Amino acid sequence: MDPRSGVAAILILLPACSGGVPEPPLGSPPVAVTSVAAATTIARPDRGSSWMATSPETSQSLLYISDEGTFDVYVYSFPALKLVGTLTGFSQPQGECVDRNGNVWIAGTQVHQILEFAHGGKNAIHILVDPTGYPVGCAVDPTTGNLAVTNLFDFSGAGSVMIYPKGRGTPTPYANPKAYYYYFAGYDPKGNLYVSGRTGSNSYILSVLPHGKTSMGTVSISGGSIHFPGTVQWAGSSLVLGDQKCDRIKSSCFYRTDVSGTVARVVGTTRLTGSCDVVQAWIQSTQLAAGNYAACGGHASSTTDIWPFPAGGKATKSVRGVTAPVAATISN
Repeated sequence: MDPRSGVAAILILLPACSGGVPEPPLGSPPVAVTSVAAATTIARPDRGSSWMATSPETSQSLLYISDEGTFDVYVYSFPALKLVGTLTGFSQPQGECVDRNGNVWIAGTQVHQILEFAHGGKNAIHILVDPTGYPVGCAVDPTTGNLAVTNLFDFSGAGSVMIYPKGRGTPTPYANPKAYYYYFAGYDPKGNLYVSGRTGSNSYILSVLPHGKTSMGTVSISGGSIHFPGTVQWAGSSLVLGDQKCDRIKSSCFYRTDVSGTVARVVGTTRLTGSCDVVQAWIQSTQLAAGNYAACGGHASSTTDIWPFPAGGKATKSVRGVTAPVAATISN
């Protein structure tokens, strides 16, 4: 079986190499994989340099949006959504996460890297190399500081989760034997790791690595159906699971679930009016921030948006300037 079956491909053009991010190594594959449910995107990397505004704009909360259409990460003040910086030189930036210090991790799928940036910084302060596959998502354990990285699939086949102790050193791999593709991840306050994914037959699957355990299991979902993996984030007392194809159509929604053991029960649904493909969102307090990838008919352009949460409905703020946004995270 081709591990890329059912996964949209991106045609990689010449990548940029500025902004403190190293060039992809020679021999990198010409086709990269993506965690996006929308149609195939042609990447058009820019050749500009990274830039970041000076204080006080970058001393506040910052929203990071990765864009696999331009190979850039855009940084906005939050919640004003004023562009205060652009990080360049990536090779297919996708999933993002933030640690307790406000440092932002960004998965560089095409070159098998996970890059760390300080809050408001324009150059990577640390780079991890994924030894086994194509990283697309990440999460930081609030109890240990360990960094979990999801490989959509590995060089030899099915994907995995790589745990880097405190974001450094050699990772330990974990896998659910029932899962094939691993998308996005999120920890709960107790250090249990949840991962959205798909089986070899392309059915949605939610995996869990319980805190302190060495094997992953499956969490069944009751009260709802998810059709394409997306966001995994603990918000308040709920595990929030995103669906890039809500109701099997090009629209995105988010399910709030109560988790008990190996069952996640849907207790509420947040629907985003005007959304097309929201890949990985970030929830902060009563707001959900994300890039809205305009891969549907009737959408003039992709945008960066803020929606009420959990109410959903229409975006309260929206700005243009992104091409194919994938992930969002907020650094405070």
